[in-house]
Amino acid sequence: MSVTAAQGILGFGAQPAMGTLATEWFRHRATMVDLDVADPVLEGPPEVGGIGVPTFPYKPGPMVGGGATIMPRLEDTLGWLLYDLIGQVDSEEVDSGGGLFDHTFELPSDISIGNPWMSFRKYIPRANGEEGTDMGQVFKDCKMIGATLTLPNDAPVSMRLDVLGREAELADPTGWSWANNYESWESIPVGCVTDGYLQTDDAEMPVVGANISFQNIPLDPRQERVFGSPFLEDITTIQRRLTYDMIIKWKNPDLYRKILTGAVDGTAWSSHPYTASFKVKMVSSENIPTFDIPYSLKIEADKILMNMVGGLVLAANQSILMRFQGVALESESSYAKFILRNAVATYIWPTVGSSS
Repeated sequence: MSVTAAQGILGFGAQPAMGTLATEWFRHRATMVDLDVADPVLEGPPEVGGIGVPTFPYKPGPMVGGGATIMPRLEDTLGWLLYDLIGQVDSEEVDSGGGLFDHTFELPSDISIGNPWMSFRKYIPRANGEEGTDMGQVFKDCKMIGATLTLPNDAPVSMRLDVLGREAELADPTGWSWANNYESWESIPVGCVTDGYLQTDDAEMPVVGANISFQNIPLDPRQERVFGSPFLEDITTIQRRLTYDMIIKWKNPDLYRKILTGAVDGTAWSSHPYTASFKVKMVSSENIPTFDIPYSLKIEADKILMNMVGGLVLAANQSILMRFQGVALESESSYAKFILRNAVATYIWPTVGSSS
């Protein structure tokens, strides 16, 4: 009988410092989890002195890689993932004394601080209910190196998480405990809910589908290794970027003209790249308990590069569509903001010596 993944568990927690495993663990449902140990075995170089066949293998050292695909719940635990992804949060009560909060995640003022350390763990279910055949994996000193939100027009929003980590060990999951129950479906954002939007320069775009990614691009792992140790010495972020890929329905020539000529009434090509402000909002289909508004996640950037991919294609029995890809650019204010609205008061990252 095959062992199915249905009872598997993805967990994560905030580390107070590098090398210190999380003590408070949260779990989140996932549609796929491929976070694991990368432990390659390589073939040594060809040698003289034999019959012309491979002569020896070796291991270059392990690291943690992969991630998970989730249907993000905006109720609570997503805030910890956004905190690690971006690095700083400011929580503010929306209505005085009402218990509704906006959590604004953005880059730290000191960009050299980077994002904090996280622990992850994965539960592998037992075979046919046989005790001792299940297994736990614990991943220490991890950082989120990317998250991609997929925004369909007729389905729930999904989120791909990508993680890089330093160390892993196998563990007995029997005594594992969790700080939360699984969050239910009510706070999952859905593409067809009417309060959602995608705007450039405050004009709502007729978007058919979009992907929005935030990336923490790491230093080449070969530059993180040092002689005499199998593990990465650190996980250093060398660039952070918000990118998008969206398909827009053609309504009129205004946007096309601005991209090509720089003006709505332009006719000649312009050498000036077109940039715009960028706002996205995704909302849940159900309201926050005791409130008449839904959970929401907004993404805002002051300036994005608008790059049209391909041209205008006229295809039989098809609508006219435009595809844009681009990246958020440096701004005088915040580079990018993720604003999570829920009923959680705050997210406080543990520090060495704290109770959590």
